[in-house]
Amino acid sequence: MHRDAIFPQAFSKRIEAARLLRAAEFTEFSNADALRQAADALDGIAGQVDLSAIASCYSAFADLIRVSAMLVEWRMSVLNATPESSRFLVGAKERCKLFQNEYANRPVTAVLFEVANLAASVNSVDEVGSICLATASVPLPIPFYAALRLPPWASSGPLAEEEKPQPTELSVAFVRFEVNGALANETHYLSPQTTHDLELEVRVSRWPDSATEIFLCPVTIEAATTYDFPKFRFSKPDGTPPYLLKQRGRAILNMPQSVYARPFEFRYTAEFLPASAEQPITVVGQRTLRIECVDVERSPLTGYPRMDLKILDVRNILRAQNLVTESELRSLIFLLAAFGNLSCQAIHDNLFPDVISEARFQSVVRQELRRRPELGSDIEEHPRASGGITDLAFRGIPIELKVANRLMSLDDCEQFVDQVVSYAVGRGKRAAILCVLDCSKKTGAPQPAESLVGTVVRSAGSSAVTVIVFLVQGNLARPSSLSR
Repeated sequence: MHRDAIFPQAFSKRIEAARLLRAAEFTEFSNADALRQAADALDGIAGQVDLSAIASCYSAFADLIRVSAMLVEWRMSVLNATPESSRFLVGAKERCKLFQNEYANRPVTAVLFEVANLAASVNSVDEVGSICLATASVPLPIPFYAALRLPPWASSGPLAEEEKPQPTELSVAFVRFEVNGALANETHYLSPQTTHDLELEVRVSRWPDSATEIFLCPVTIEAATTYDFPKFRFSKPDGTPPYLLKQRGRAILNMPQSVYARPFEFRYTAEFLPASAEQPITVVGQRTLRIECVDVERSPLTGYPRMDLKILDVRNILRAQNLVTESELRSLIFLLAAFGNLSCQAIHDNLFPDVISEARFQSVVRQELRRRPELGSDIEEHPRASGGITDLAFRGIPIELKVANRLMSLDDCEQFVDQVVSYAVGRGKRAAILCVLDCSKKTGAPQPAESLVGTVVRSAGSSAVTVIVFLVQGNLARPSSLSR
């Protein structure tokens, strides 16, 4: 009996992956993070399919999408003259080698290998678009159902003998990862030089007679000294297949990352032991772990840890939206750190104790920004855009400042967003900063500064603009006056 029809999910995820790959054909698109998310979604489909040949095709297709993501990053890095851009190309080619070795003996389409061979030989950024298009055009079989199960009345007798599937291939489906008790779906945060729990759950289709255990280990292009991730061993279980196996290990990341770096990636492979046992195994499902390891204590952005974590969240939103280039994202992080620090200072020292004018507020903000060495002389005042005059700008990114004399919320700040969007479009940018100072007299305790940072997305024709909003609190009540 058919248990779960998964054709609709498989079709929609396949179409979304093709859409992203076709967008990446064009040089101005940098959607590597969205491509990785699409690959994870296809891996999830592969983990549900019991027909190993189809599952293997979807898993292989997901791998090619990850290769395309690295090539897109390499192209954008080269065009922006980013240091060490070649690391993305090296990583993509190494992934192609893993792909060719892993799927050499599996029933996947020849077109997948053709695309992998193209990617392995790429030498110019001009070739990246054609590889993305070729990946989008790969034909895939259709997985109609997640499982086949006989009804109770057909569990024995001639009908059961006739319909019972005879497995011809070994498969291991990665069902889920949990990190410190939380499901690891996309990118997970881990603090460096700290031991973390990593729990793995897999489904094994059957167990070879000569095998005593199954061995799962991580594969990555990261330097061996930067991590210590667990290897999992499962002894032959009792009962009848399929087997659902679960085990917990310890994971450590030895080195923190830069806030500008991409997450670590780890991929788990599987084999039966001893090596003479039946091989190979079709490995499918979401077996790639992306781990971020930014140490905000060693490398603070604002000096306020909770605000630093909020800025990392905003950075991830900007990456997922694929509206800004990596160089623009770096500039935005500089601005986020500056305004995050200003928002926290405003509470820490009651930086704005009285009602002030917008001109005065602009003067204070300009001085604060120019004090930061990463901003300095690149801060412009009153640049023109869209027929108007922007308050400030940094490398073309508009900064609009407002002062309000009434109690404000983040939602209230949206009344200023369209003006900021207009400036951003006029400067050819897809992100901008809006900073609003709330000078109303406060009669209660201030809100945490990080809770008053948000993002607003506005449509701009066929594209969109993201406005990062900072609501700064001024005219605070004396803490002693709040005692009753």
